[in-house]
Amino acid sequence: MKISFWIHGKYEEPEIVICGAKKTRELAELKEVIAEAVNEKITVYDDGDAVQIMRNEVIRFYASRQRVYAQTADETYLVRARLYELEETLKKQFVRISNSEIVNAKKIRRMDTSISGTIHMYLQGDIETYVSRRYVSRIRDSLMRK
Repeated sequence: MKISFWIHGKYEEPEIVICGAKKTRELAELKEVIAEAVNEKITVYDDGDAVQIMRNEVIRFYASRQRVYAQTADETYLVRARLYELEETLKKQFVRISNSEIVNAKKIRRMDTSISGTIHMYLQGDIETYVSRRYVSRIRDSLMRK
């Protein structure tokens, strides 16, 4: 793979172009990796004020009372996006564990299965949550990729 830099004053902001003879899975994955690396901040709201936080600081996104929140180790922020939108844009680093929650796969500490079949998930920052059974295979596949 060839990598080139073109530095010129006509570019007001950086531009990344991926060229190839045909569209391949490798090029599509490269596009996703670059997009994720470039878009590392996410806009959240704290008491009505827009705040930029690093995406890797977020431990989980969850829905409660018809609102979506981003929880970090220190704060919980309001997010003006739907969970499905977040899941689509953050699919490399985050994994959906229920209809109302997406967690940062890198912040998972451990998971316990109980006799009743529920899966208890422990996240960084002493956060505990439960995994919906219908999402177990997605979580397993996601963790195997990472």
